[in-house]
Amino acid sequence: MSSKDFADYLGQRVARLGLSKSEVARRADISRQTWYRLLSAEVTDAKLSTMARLAEALETTPLHLLSIYFGEETTGDVVHLHAPANNHRRAQA
Repeated sequence: MSSKDFADYLGQRVARLGLSKSEVARRADISRQTWYRLLSAEVTDAKLSTMARLAEALETTPLHLLSIYFGEETTGDVVHLHAPANNHRRAQA
């Protein structure tokens, strides 16, 4: 994926969550300038700490954001925070 694809994902995620852009910046504790640069695909070297805080604000995992940021293909099986968890029990011997 390109930085444009990453920016598109961010915009879609914000819309899906029904948050304002300012609210995401506040939740992630990043400047609005950095946030708008990410949304307009102008950032080529985001800090890991920024990505982790942004993932939390967007209720997803840092690994998912990083995989999109670095252009790796993703499956449709994305884990978002606050989603119902699958409770798997170990088989007892």
